Amino acid sequence: MKTYILDSYALLCLFDKKRKKERDAIVALLEQAELKKIGLIISKINEGEVFYRLHKFLSPPIAQGFREDLKAGIFPITVAPVNDKRAEAASVIKAGHAVSYADAFCIALAKEMNHPVVTGDPEFENVKDVITVAPLVG
Repeated sequence: MKTYILDSYALLCLFDKKRKKERDAIVALLEQAELKKIGLIISKINEGEVFYRLHKFLSPPIAQGFREDLKAGIFPITVAPVNDKRAEAASVIKAGHAVSYADAFCIALAKEMNHPVVTGDPEFENVKDVITVAPLVG
């Protein structure tokens, strides 16, 4: 089964009415994951980034609902925990590339697991030599 690492950008598109193509694309991926055709993984750091952005820009109840739904398995996404190895790998990526610290965790996870990252974030252009990037909208 093909597995993808999700960047927070992809999940945040679910909540952005202005990004219809991206929202449709992430919904399609979630539907495929629900049918067990693909696997989806997100770093706990990126899950936290989705939470705080929803909390800040939409509302605390929406952010909390997202987190609860994720924990309950309503979203067919596995949350990968942070450990020392992943934190150290993320710090090396951050030190060597022009990416955010949260993105460095996503990149480190993708590199460790050898899975492509699904995103529309242009910052990932800076790490195409490190990981495979699967555009959210192709």
